[in-house]
Amino acid sequence: MLNRRPLRRSSVALALAASMAFVGFASPAFADTAIDSLESPALASTNPTPEVVDGAVVPLEPRPGFRVLPYLQKPAADQMTINWFSETGSDAALVVKGPGLPAEGAVFAVAGAQNPVNDYQQAELEIGAFDNGRGLRVEQGEWIRANSPYKYSQLVAGLQPGSDYTYEVTVDGYRHEAGFSTPQPTGSALTEPFYVIAFSDTETDPKGRVTQREWEVTTTLADGSEPRPEPGSAWDQKFGGGNRNGQYALNYMLTEDQGQFYNNQVIAERSPDLLLLAGDIVERGSSQTHWDEWFDYFAGDKGVILDDTPIFTSLGNHEVYGYGTPDDRSLIVRSRMEYNQYFDTFGSDDPSTLGAYHRIDQGPVTFISLDVTNGQPDTTLDTVPESERSVGDDSTLTPEQYGTDTQGVFTYEEYARDWHHAFDEGWAPADADPAKPDQPDFMPGSPQYEWFERQLQDARDQGQIIVVQWHHVAYSNGVHGTTMGNDNPDNQPGTPTRHLQPLLEEYGVAAVISGHDEMFEVSYVDEDGDGVGVYHWDVGVASDGLRADMKTQTDDGSYEQVLFNTHSIWMAQTDEPEMWVTNENGVKHLVDGGKHYGHLDMLFEPYTGAPLASGVVPAAQLTMTPVAVFPVLDDDYEVSHVERRELPEGTQIVYFDAAGNVLDPNAAPTEPTDPVEPTDPVETGEPTPLPTDPAQTDPAATDDPAQTGPATQPGDDPAATAPAADGPGGDLPSTGADGGLPWIGGMALVALALGAWMLRLRRARA
Repeated sequence: MLNRRPLRRSSVALALAASMAFVGFASPAFADTAIDSLESPALASTNPTPEVVDGAVVPLEPRPGFRVLPYLQKPAADQMTINWFSETGSDAALVVKGPGLPAEGAVFAVAGAQNPVNDYQQAELEIGAFDNGRGLRVEQGEWIRANSPYKYSQLVAGLQPGSDYTYEVTVDGYRHEAGFSTPQPTGSALTEPFYVIAFSDTETDPKGRVTQREWEVTTTLADGSEPRPEPGSAWDQKFGGGNRNGQYALNYMLTEDQGQFYNNQVIAERSPDLLLLAGDIVERGSSQTHWDEWFDYFAGDKGVILDDTPIFTSLGNHEVYGYGTPDDRSLIVRSRMEYNQYFDTFGSDDPSTLGAYHRIDQGPVTFISLDVTNGQPDTTLDTVPESERSVGDDSTLTPEQYGTDTQGVFTYEEYARDWHHAFDEGWAPADADPAKPDQPDFMPGSPQYEWFERQLQDARDQGQIIVVQWHHVAYSNGVHGTTMGNDNPDNQPGTPTRHLQPLLEEYGVAAVISGHDEMFEVSYVDEDGDGVGVYHWDVGVASDGLRADMKTQTDDGSYEQVLFNTHSIWMAQTDEPEMWVTNENGVKHLVDGGKHYGHLDMLFEPYTGAPLASGVVPAAQLTMTPVAVFPVLDDDYEVSHVERRELPEGTQIVYFDAAGNVLDPNAAPTEPTDPVEPTDPVETGEPTPLPTDPAQTDPAATDDPAQTGPATQPGDDPAATAPAADGPGGDLPSTGADGGLPWIGGMALVALALGAWMLRLRRARA
């Protein structure tokens, strides 16, 4: 069973602060009687006794305390925005303490505001019970709370760069406390590690509490592995399974609910500086119940991450979903307005887009988020021009064949027609323009494209390392990897975003973070053949699908891999073969390998290794390590614990000069002079060279004069054998619910012995 008490990285500080009773604060909002925020009745995500009348759940009466715990938005060197939600609408008090602020702290009285976009729709109240037929059941309405919550938002300005702050929020007598750190100014040098965790496709909804996703077998099993469990096996009876692509596929051992819970638990224990979420945040963006569920894991009773770690988001196709009908696209409008209600961004120079594309600078690293949910001109599978038709893989694909639209469900004209609902229903924020729908285009020549190029130019001029994020992965072997015009077409392709690749290479972007295909895959693209390319990641394995690569049915009824993406250098489906072993008790277990829920570690740090072969000494490096959250089961197939397992075959490293430019990835560090026995390899600890783009080395692609060089297979990639970099906090082999208790107790005793109120911050600064 899940331990539902959320893991809190500030739990030591909370325990100590409660005993210290906030000595020195004069505000009655912080009196000794304040109750810990986790005890807020409004925080409870499950109502065991829902009231159902005429088939519809009756929402609860407003309950006191926090409905959503404080979460950080718009992080910058001189400011931070703090948001939270309640059900009562009572005025709240916020106190922030730290450098540059008054000794007693900056004190804010914050009023809540309602938006009808957060109301439950009647259809949500009429959804019945969820039952997976294998013992997991959630009764109708257990997930329904009070209607019409209140949002609180406070900008805290006047902060100092590179500084640590603490804050406390009190509402209805319930108190939450946490801390955050501001980054160094834009253009500063990278002098200490900066740790980011990226993921996508959380796609939360209440049904996820009982849903176990199909789990196709990896392309091959590991050497020495036993076969997977078969139909009728103990695994099949416990978790279920079904047929997919002509073969039996097991269901995964975790529900979506468990997957997100454990993934967040591992993330919280690593204490990142920033989270990247590349879209598909909820299953249906127009449903309040799905947003309730998401916040349960990130700022609720199932997990607390965002109170001291900002999150940087992008819209995915599920943030423009449900789609409604061609005659009524108001649900898409509502979906985008829900996203806008929850996430605040610095936006762009076009306020009518409501911050759909935006940028933050975290010291020497720039992050840019794009909205690629609808390209122009609109296209469907039935209206693809002949000039966009293609056959086979992407080795000879032309830019015209990329296509222009990432979804063939609705048109911009339909969205614009129903944009008025944002104002008629009171969903639109104050800065929305009734004459300008907020759905942007991203294709060359569009305002978003031109804004994007200006941001890239500005970041490059300031010597920044650049990372870009959008939802629809541009290069993929997954079900959304092909074009609308391909002989194996897809109606929600990411290929139109390849039109952005020339900009990425021109301005030296290090990596693009995406999702959508739910594969865990990385591609390396050097389109201009100059030896410096861009990594494109599909990190859509947060807690929803665990897909395999696209397959097509042949004339004889069998299925074969499509493998459209010739730029792929690693994907879990092919490079993490499963190892199954029957133990001494006769129970078959997965002991290694496979596709799992997880995330991508991104560690930016000063370079300390040897000069590259060219003689250049990089100023910094970025190590990107895919991480699996590996469930360890007992012999009854119950979860014992999960383990954080790095996947070194997929680890990639990028080197930068002092101006943030990406260095030639084939300029390898100097090899050690000590001889190494071939049968006894030794990890040198030094970075390894990065790959050339497979499309540049594929003999089948030599019709393109830019594609030259010796043939290289992804399995031969020298970066695939690089030892994974140790992230902050060290390795955490087990992340069970009780893993943090000895640390908490020890820290509390030390702090009490010193007689000081200590709020744990992200990491000690050099």
